Amino acid sequence: MINRNFTLLWTSQVLSCTAGEMAALALPMAILITTHSPVDAGLVATAIGVAELIAKLPGGLLADTVDRRRLMMFCDAARAALALTLALALATGRFSTALAMATGVLTAVLSTMFSPAEGGVIRQIVPRERRREAVTTNIVRTNVAIAGGPPLGGALLGFGAPLVFLIDGASYLASFGLLSKIRYVHPPAPTDPDTPRRGLRHMGNELTRGIRWVFRRRSLLALIGFVAYLNLLGRAVELLAAVQSSDFGSEPVAAGVVLTAAGCGGIAGGISAGWLLKRLRPATMIGAVCGSWLLLIPLTATGHQGLTVVAVFALVFALPLIGALVSLSVMLDSPAHLQGRISTATTMLAVSIAWIGPGATGFLIAGPGAQTASLILAAPLAVMLFLLLTSTRLRTAFNTLSTGDTNEPPPLPTENKTTKTTKTETETI
Repeated sequence: MINRNFTLLWTSQVLSCTAGEMAALALPMAILITTHSPVDAGLVATAIGVAELIAKLPGGLLADTVDRRRLMMFCDAARAALALTLALALATGRFSTALAMATGVLTAVLSTMFSPAEGGVIRQIVPRERRREAVTTNIVRTNVAIAGGPPLGGALLGFGAPLVFLIDGASYLASFGLLSKIRYVHPPAPTDPDTPRRGLRHMGNELTRGIRWVFRRRSLLALIGFVAYLNLLGRAVELLAAVQSSDFGSEPVAAGVVLTAAGCGGIAGGISAGWLLKRLRPATMIGAVCGSWLLLIPLTATGHQGLTVVAVFALVFALPLIGALVSLSVMLDSPAHLQGRISTATTMLAVSIAWIGPGATGFLIAGPGAQTASLILAAPLAVMLFLLLTSTRLRTAFNTLSTGDTNEPPPLPTENKTTKTTKTETETI
């Protein structure tokens, strides 16, 4: 690992993220078992999604305002309490949809606050020249949790849902203990004596500073727009591949194999991202993703399970590479005191249209058919590839994005027994 602090952070999140994925599967299953109502399960899932969206900007502001390590520890302690509450309710027969919704929403809000705080801590505890390694290592961690958590959760559900939430709560407590050992100094924000510090207008300005920072950087904004469409396509292709490979649901095991292939593709992509980022320029990477996805997306609509598995694996393999490029651009270029707001603004914009994918795909499959649907969905990638091949200005803009190959000064020093002063990283906004 990069250093002791990063190892502690990474280990804490492997535990809590994997257990969190287990719990994400167990919660709707517990609702269905208790109420036999898919409507209740859907409402809880919708409420959790809305809560995550609403909490993004305030979560970023909070991560820029308070000590990030302490915020992460608070989130872990609170999530542990919520998970253990669910375990107790299920064990004693007091579980209800209302309790599931309340705990699910609160957990989602806490997780949304945790994420930008974690990014800020990584910036401070990892030397600048190794931040690319930190980002790609975290991508692997996320995909390992996504690939391993649900199957493990499904297996543990056979022993009862309370066990899953008990393990989830224990993972957050373990994460709390590991985070408490990290040495971290929160960077002070630069002060502007001419800026008013009270009122709704000031609060609104502070909440939207991340979005305004992103919109002033056209190359980053263009990349985020590209990622937003990839996220839409990812959701669309997931449904398209599952429907076609399972013969419209008659073979559900085939759909599970496709989703497993997606998780494995994400792990492989995360492992390879650091190596590829060193060797390929951003415009080359984006063009390669456009070209490969144009060829692979139609394969997911063939209904042939082998082709679908290979195509889904290769499609998802590319996502960590583009995700790492966005994360590095934000981590390396954003001011330290704004990173929480900028990272949450970036995430919000990147997933802003993803929800359109499954709905649009369903209508297209029911209408012109799966093959035509795949071609329609892939068409914008052809436009992007054409622009990259013909526009020197666009290629130059993308190639200005940071990938970690710089000789700029290191980040703020971490706290130790002899050093109590820090140097603030500043940047003109």
